Amino acid sequence: MTDGQRQIWQVCKGPAAVWLALLVLFSANVASAYLPLGSGNVAVNLCVAAAMVVILATFLMGLRNSTILLRIIALSGLFWTAVMFTLTFNDYLSRHY
Repeated sequence: MTDGQRQIWQVCKGPAAVWLALLVLFSANVASAYLPLGSGNVAVNLCVAAAMVVILATFLMGLRNSTILLRIIALSGLFWTAVMFTLTFNDYLSRHY
């Protein structure tokens, strides 16, 4: 392996591993849709989605090597997004059509 090939491998192995992990999680999500788990499908799909979000935030958004302030800002964005979804869902549940 030449020095150039070694450098390309060093650059590409991180995104390739993330891509492979996301494909594995996606296939687990699709497989759980065809399994008769009842209400367990929702729990499995939410756990898979949470794992995908953690992988994307950690590696592709660069939070693994970021400063603590950037991590706090990312967590606050996630918190306020959850608040907005909760308020929207609350509005949806409180309407009686």
